[in-house]
Amino acid sequence: MAARKVALAVGILGHVHARLSEKQNGPTCPPEGFTTVSNFDIDAYVRTRWYIQQEMPVKYLPASKNRCVHADYKLKPKKSLLGYDLDVMNYAEDVAAPHKASGGALCAKVVDKSAGKLAVAPCFIPSALAGDYWVIAFDDKEGYALVSGGAPKHSAPGGCRTGTGVNGSGLWIFTRQQKRDNSLVNKVRDIAKQKGFDLSVLKDVDQSSCSQQMITV
Repeated sequence: MAARKVALAVGILGHVHARLSEKQNGPTCPPEGFTTVSNFDIDAYVRTRWYIQQEMPVKYLPASKNRCVHADYKLKPKKSLLGYDLDVMNYAEDVAAPHKASGGALCAKVVDKSAGKLAVAPCFIPSALAGDYWVIAFDDKEGYALVSGGAPKHSAPGGCRTGTGVNGSGLWIFTRQQKRDNSLVNKVRDIAKQKGFDLSVLKDVDQSSCSQQMITV
């Protein structure tokens, strides 16, 4: 009986220690049961432009370029020789005047169509080396999407994060409308939080006073 009580006490202490450790050092990442979108409709997703309202700074898109960011996608007639299924065109501007533009053409391959799992890279790189681009949530009617650079594997006090390099990095809130709708952005933030993401990494993108860029794929 004494041994059983000792074992029970040790078990309780271990559980408490684990919970305290999680609060101090962050949760286990990626979260248990982490999933992407289901029954993904890629045709609906790529039908028109996406405007980025919030994003995580990464190596290829630092916070200094958080102005007028948007992305266009187009399905290729057939898979390319390097294994790509879509053309991608990204656009961003420097926050500081004179708001120099940057971005360009990329390619994407479909990894798991139903789950919204793609991989993106410069078109000259073999698709096997492309970086994860996962659609976590998508609602065509409401006009939003939550996109992550793969599973958030890095633990932080505020939740789970992707990396900050090139592959396996990034978190984005997309909307169809360029003008910011705070209620819609907050709805997508809530989805990201429920998925276990650390929201502190998301920085606002200025979509005001943007010229009507007609760069398309």
